[in-house]
Amino acid sequence: HGHGHGHGRATLRTQPTTISKIGQRQQKPTWIHPTFLKITRSIVEHRLFSLLTALLTIYALTGDDMRLIFTHQPADPVFDGLTLLCIVVFVLEIVLCMFAKDDYFLSFFFVLDVISTVTLVIDLTWVNDSLQGSEEDMSNDRVSGTAKIGTRTSRVVRVLRLIRIIKLYKAIYEARQLQKKKEEIAKQATMDTQLYPGNEDDDDSYDDMEVQQASMTRVPGKESRVGKKLSEKTTRRVILLVLVMMLVLPYLKVEDAQQFPTSAGYGADIINEAFNQYLESNTTEDKTKYDKALLQYVYYHNWFTKQLPTGCPFDTSDCAVNFDSHVFWVGFVGKNQSVLLDRASKARVDSSSVSDMETLVTSTMQSKSTAWIYIFGHMPAKVQTILSLSWSNNCPLQSDSSDRKRRGISILEETFTEDPWNVDYAVPCPENLRRAERKKYTPRLNVASSEFEELHFAFYFDLRPFVKQESLFNLLTVLFVCIMLLLASIGFANDANRLVLYPVENMIAKVETIRNNPLQAMKVADEEFKVEEINRAKAAKQEKSRLQVVMEWTGCSSKKDNTEIMETVILEKTIIKLGSLLALGFGEAGANIIEHNMHGVDSACVDAMVEGTRVECIIGATRIRDFSTATEVLQAKVMTFVNQIAEIVHGVVDEFHGAANKNNGDTFLMIWRMGDIDKVSKLADMSILAFTRILGAIHRTPVLAAYRGHPGLQQRLGKDCRVNLSSGLHYGWAIEGAVGSEFKIDASYLSPNVSIAETVERATQIYGVSVLVAESVVSICSTPMATKCRLIDRVIITGSVVPMDLYVIDLDYLGLTVEQPLGPQRWTTRDRFKVRQFLENEKEQKWADGVKMVNLFNENADIASMRFRYTLEFIHVFNMGYQNYSQGEWQVAQRLLQRTRDMLGVEDGPSVALLKFMERTNYEAPDTWQGIRDLGHASLS
Repeated sequence: HGHGHGHGRATLRTQPTTISKIGQRQQKPTWIHPTFLKITRSIVEHRLFSLLTALLTIYALTGDDMRLIFTHQPADPVFDGLTLLCIVVFVLEIVLCMFAKDDYFLSFFFVLDVISTVTLVIDLTWVNDSLQGSEEDMSNDRVSGTAKIGTRTSRVVRVLRLIRIIKLYKAIYEARQLQKKKEEIAKQATMDTQLYPGNEDDDDSYDDMEVQQASMTRVPGKESRVGKKLSEKTTRRVILLVLVMMLVLPYLKVEDAQQFPTSAGYGADIINEAFNQYLESNTTEDKTKYDKALLQYVYYHNWFTKQLPTGCPFDTSDCAVNFDSHVFWVGFVGKNQSVLLDRASKARVDSSSVSDMETLVTSTMQSKSTAWIYIFGHMPAKVQTILSLSWSNNCPLQSDSSDRKRRGISILEETFTEDPWNVDYAVPCPENLRRAERKKYTPRLNVASSEFEELHFAFYFDLRPFVKQESLFNLLTVLFVCIMLLLASIGFANDANRLVLYPVENMIAKVETIRNNPLQAMKVADEEFKVEEINRAKAAKQEKSRLQVVMEWTGCSSKKDNTEIMETVILEKTIIKLGSLLALGFGEAGANIIEHNMHGVDSACVDAMVEGTRVECIIGATRIRDFSTATEVLQAKVMTFVNQIAEIVHGVVDEFHGAANKNNGDTFLMIWRMGDIDKVSKLADMSILAFTRILGAIHRTPVLAAYRGHPGLQQRLGKDCRVNLSSGLHYGWAIEGAVGSEFKIDASYLSPNVSIAETVERATQIYGVSVLVAESVVSICSTPMATKCRLIDRVIITGSVVPMDLYVIDLDYLGLTVEQPLGPQRWTTRDRFKVRQFLENEKEQKWADGVKMVNLFNENADIASMRFRYTLEFIHVFNMGYQNYSQGEWQVAQRLLQRTRDMLGVEDGPSVALLKFMERTNYEAPDTWQGIRDLGHASLS
């Protein structure tokens, strides 16, 4: 027995009902020692024990039929021993499973296991013989009673034996489940190491790996509880249906034995009448009549004709070959020994009568035209001799308590070979054959019960050909029922699986994915779309068969395109969309809220107010310049305007492993969470590069460049107006969580560091720059990237207790040219999917160890254009000016900074800002000057 989670097979005590907490069953308290439970589990799960029980189950199904087909009566004790071994092992298995498995005791399969084990008792030969009754019992011998009772009893026994198929079915099913589980783990490991390819040049270019991958995402390996329950109930019903039909149907038909009396019984009456006539007259004539009657009986049911390789001599004739039971023992059964011996001596057949019979047989077989319709067939010479011997075989009744004796002759009393006949197993007495392999016939006409008890003829027939054929058909029945159970279970479950269970299990898999990582919802949507695309491509390539074309043309089959979408599919896609919307709405800050609520399944109530979590992060603040003016001018179109900017800002931030958080109209809050401590420097580089790239993209895109010619904006902001952003970066801690109440929440970050980042961004107005970076970020980024930042001031910011240096990334966006517009484009879902896959691939590549952000910074053409005018001389002069400013030498600083202000050809914002600040005190540093400027709210207003 394999031990996966199978139909009705109870789960092991150590295993929860499922990986998730949904509907998890409470373990029942037990008084049994844990060590004992562990031992029982290890025995039940052991491969050798499973193999032993599986082999014994196969024996239990086929052993008795194999015994009847291939062996003789002396081998029965060996089979009885094997049957007893089966009973012991199966009882042990049931007892062990009661302790090792939950919900096994008194379950459906427990009952079937018990019944199938109990039915093994019927296979014990002495039990089987007693069930069939004694052949010497007069009550069983009346009106074909033996035939009726024996046939029906054996048939019921055979059907009960079929219950053992369930044990075999369970073993095979559970082995398959275990194998499936192992394969699924291997598949999952393979899937985890693979990435989806970026873009495909050909619309239908899906390779085998992608098709296989898609099929793995479609059919989950872990069986859901709904699926398990439905499969178990389906199997139960199929099993019960098959067994009930096979048990009941034999009783709903008339037995063949009731149709007409047999030749064996009628012939026995003729012999008895001829013998009685001979006893009365004691004449040679009556003796000849008796001999002829007896020999005709033996030759009519000729045992040896069955062995002829050619069958009946002529195809137009009939013979004993066509029947499966033949007489092999003739004699008397009686109580009085002397009477028995007297009658046996008188019943002896003369050798001349045997010779006459052989002559008659020869004459009836000379030619096809003169042959009898029924041909007796010859007897071997040895048997002819036996037939003329005295009836001296003493075969006492072993199962009879009335002290009756038995005398007669057996045509099979010795083994011999006489071409074409062969006797390989001697049967001197009826008891040398099994009870099921022999049948007794006795005279019944003109025989009183008292006479019958005193003395009667007995004719024993060999049923072995019939029994072997019946056993062979029983084996075929077992095989057929096994196949039908399997096909019925698969057939009944297939539609339910396809229409309900697979969609439900897909939903469960997707819900679990979203529960474990809410931000994966978008990837789940992409995976689902990829599966749809692959199926669509495969359907397009697949040629229709002629039958399908004809059926569609005749209206017998509808085209697949017109088939209705199932509610389960709608529900599955709705779950994916809801998950994606959750991920978009809550973002990275809300992942914990979603995860917390989806794991708590005790109630359907939502607990939105999840306790906040402290995280270390880089905080980026970006603001749209002149937003209030743009709002007044654009009015209804301002939403489109903001979203066009957000698409660039969010897209670049995501590409560099950041996460968009708050969108407050004119401001965007971005977060780079610090997870792996080894990646802190790289994330800092990414945040600086991201804000640099955002500025370039904003001024290059033709979509936003179009607003430069907007009449309303030109009127309010001048003819050189353009869409512009200012950004600030700061590193520190923040509390991540839900802000709000039970009525409305926002997933956000609260911290003085958020305010500091926003203040740094506001300071871009003072210094006349686009991107300002706080000392906290520059100190953790890589040295090559830090050299790209110019130190412009040291300030105190509200919310910060210590002064910080402010750095600018020198970027002149006026040097950028607008990209050529691509023209009108219709973005399909497929196009969006391909772009997302491409961007995901690009994002993953940036995370690789060999990729340096400073190289990307240096290689970017837009950044190079924006930094072109900032010469090394300018940087050196400014640095000297700043050092004098910092040290209080403001007169020297004034001269140097006035030089840098106009050195670039355009006014340098930081130089102007420092000159303005020094001008307040007429370029004389205050006595309290420590090189630190207070950048309070007043300065930013």
